[in-house]
Amino acid sequence: MKTKERILNAAVDVLLQEGFPALTQTRVAEVAGVRQGLLTYHYPKRVDLLTAVVDESKRRMNESRFGTDNKPLTLASLKEMMIHFAVTQTFPRMMLAVTVAADDDPSLSAWFVETDLQSRQIMRDLLKQSGWQVEENVLHTLRAIVIGASLINLQQNTAESEERVKMVIDAAFKYLTDNLTPL
Repeated sequence: MKTKERILNAAVDVLLQEGFPALTQTRVAEVAGVRQGLLTYHYPKRVDLLTAVVDESKRRMNESRFGTDNKPLTLASLKEMMIHFAVTQTFPRMMLAVTVAADDDPSLSAWFVETDLQSRQIMRDLLKQSGWQVEENVLHTLRAIVIGASLINLQQNTAESEERVKMVIDAAFKYLTDNLTPL
């Protein structure tokens, strides 16, 4: 395993098991089994490490949901992807950590804007693959609902909250499909 990958894996472990306050270069280097200077070479600031962890997690999540077989996306698989995001603890926890970190590092605001633009573009592209288009305000609403539902589930972390998330995503997905127009 490459050093950079070991560092990212260690950072994910620290973030998920010990929380955002423990995500320090010293702690991550210790868990990764590398010298702090090597970690700092790859990630000069804590925020660099955190955004790399979130970006890598997004990449892994997309890969795990879509695989490498390039199957066409259906509306049903899109809905399942939204539910998966909302009930998975890892990604919402990471996004919450980045939100907290933004209080200390205003440069993260630009990263959030870019991530939001990318997410909506991915959604537009996925819908286009299925022969649909949708207005931008619908995508904003859908994203807000999925993020809100995932944070509520993260806070409550019960079987009941997961079921509520599924019902909320069902309603949000109905809102989306009611507002789709063919290409």
